Amino acid sequence: MSQHSHHRDEPLRNLWVLRDKVDDFSGQMYSRYPTRFACRAGCDGCCQTERVVSDMEFDALALAVAALDAETRARLAAAATPDGPCPLLLDGRCSVYAQRPVVCRSHGMPILMEGRRDVCPLNFTPDDDGAGDLDLDALPAERLLSVDTLTAILVTVNALYCQETGGDADRRRPVSELLER
Repeated sequence: MSQHSHHRDEPLRNLWVLRDKVDDFSGQMYSRYPTRFACRAGCDGCCQTERVVSDMEFDALALAVAALDAETRARLAAAATPDGPCPLLLDGRCSVYAQRPVVCRSHGMPILMEGRRDVCPLNFTPDDDGAGDLDLDALPAERLLSVDTLTAILVTVNALYCQETGGDADRRRPVSELLER
């Protein structure tokens, strides 16, 4: 269950609900296919490019970064490089993992995007018990995360957030801006 109380008046409430749904899906997939995921703490292959996020997710990340101790914030700022990995990575781990963006929560999951099925090449490979590759095409649709649907929901939730807060629903901000504050 969520770490948030989802107060009706809280502008980020819809983001928290969406995150919970993505996390629930991921949890079900990890439970169903426990040996098929290489994703673990320290696996940062998906984090090797900077992310841009909506105003809503930027503001949520700003709260998470502000909650970090001053030393951690200083280490993140010192380690950040242009065209480098996500500036929130510290020692190969996400410094704000519990508050990471929706796109980061979807990494590693089997996805459906624009009619194509895909998954991280490290996942769903032969496992230790001798089973072979899991056929992505054989997975039922309900075991695929629809990136198109998720993106449409995220855009809508961000638009509502921006309506409430005066943000810009079309703006995308680099995560590195969080460390310039």
